[in-house]
Amino acid sequence: MHLHDVDTSKGSWGIFVQSVVETQNSERLFVTMFLEQGIDDEHVTSRKLEMLVSASELESPLGRNEVLTRIRNWIETNEGDGSLG
Repeated sequence: MHLHDVDTSKGSWGIFVQSVVETQNSERLFVTMFLEQGIDDEHVTSRKLEMLVSASELESPLGRNEVLTRIRNWIETNEGDGSLG
């Protein structure tokens, strides 16, 4: 599922959710996603990011924006695949 696009200092990245798993208390979600950036018409750079997100964060536009900001900051300060708590 294509979640969103995020613009960073490293260009625009598409966010594609691969899986979402609830924690035992259902208050947090473990999200696995792929971040993709088109290099040209034939090549794409892909990175995998796993992160814990508060379920309540995703219920409001402000919370979703905060999640996108965390993803943007991670892209700008990290290389390769990784995780974000």
